[in-house]
Amino acid sequence: MRHRIVLTGGGTGGHVYPALAVAEHLKKDESVEAILYCGAGGHIEERLTAERNIPFVGLKVSGMPRKLSPQMLSWPFELGGAVLEARKIMQDFRPTVALGTGGYASAPPLVAALWLKIPIAVHEPDAHPGLVNSVIGPHAQLISLGMEGAKDTFADALSRVRVNGNPISAKFFTKTTRRQAGKFLEISPDLPTVLITGGSQGARVLNQAVYAALPTLLNGPTPVQVLHQVGEKNWHDMQTELPANLRSHPLYKPRPYFDNLALAYAASDMAVCRAGAMTISELAVTGMPAVFVPLPSAAQDHQTHNAQSVADKGAAKMLVQKDLSGESLAKVISQMLNDQTALSSMAAAMRSLALPDAAARLTGQLKQLSAGQTISS
Repeated sequence: MRHRIVLTGGGTGGHVYPALAVAEHLKKDESVEAILYCGAGGHIEERLTAERNIPFVGLKVSGMPRKLSPQMLSWPFELGGAVLEARKIMQDFRPTVALGTGGYASAPPLVAALWLKIPIAVHEPDAHPGLVNSVIGPHAQLISLGMEGAKDTFADALSRVRVNGNPISAKFFTKTTRRQAGKFLEISPDLPTVLITGGSQGARVLNQAVYAALPTLLNGPTPVQVLHQVGEKNWHDMQTELPANLRSHPLYKPRPYFDNLALAYAASDMAVCRAGAMTISELAVTGMPAVFVPLPSAAQDHQTHNAQSVADKGAAKMLVQKDLSGESLAKVISQMLNDQTALSSMAAAMRSLALPDAAARLTGQLKQLSAGQTISS
């Protein structure tokens, strides 16, 4: 059996990275004849697939308008056009299976695949499924879940549900010691260290709380080393908003973006971050205790659901954005770093959530679906 696989998903990195991790495995498999990524043209998936030499076709598609506007009248026609375009792409590529990892960009290819009776699988990264997977998932032959909490949404299709975990890049499994990571990042491996990140784009509200917390963290009784992913779009603001004495403090290590976030995890004792599903999966495989500050505007408040599900297992704390300040952030970081017993317990709880073979499992299931076989449990 020669497998021809379409991957689709996009709009945000959290919907793209699981597909890319699966693609890493597919590219190494000699039985896979061809891979095609079908996403929204001009968006993050186009750039990320190009960086990884994955063939890509872009559709003209956007997310469903959430507020009353003229776009609500034109959007259905845009979606219909994207479905027709995706159908033509499917007919030309002749896939044996299609995988959607969520986000508005995945809707047209999955609908086109259903139209052409091509087997489909969906992967839902979050504890609270998004709109596309909630609607299309019940029609899929395989419903892969990144988090156990999403099962309730698919209660009528449990025989097709597999809790695989979220596929993540192989670089997070590279064994790097704290000392090696510290040397690469030019920081001390011997100091308490916190990694703070608002995601690849950064988070301005989180950054402002960090700036207010720095005097306490850097100059307190037990100084804390701060690795801070500011975000490329926020880098200039940091240069102008943060006083020079803090910006140049030897224990403060800001960067626009970490090319290899796995090294930052390896150098740190804990993280402060948003609660996207992929972030949680990365924290789990690295055993990194966290303070989650969920993005309140995330679709269907899924980040709060994600954060709560991890906090309930003792692996993280949650600080809601309305309560976020320099004082509250410094307090929770100091409390966690000053209680090594509790921190170790949280690290063990976080590590227990890891499903490190997620990409391999989902890849194998896709191949079974492609070959018309029964999907393994």
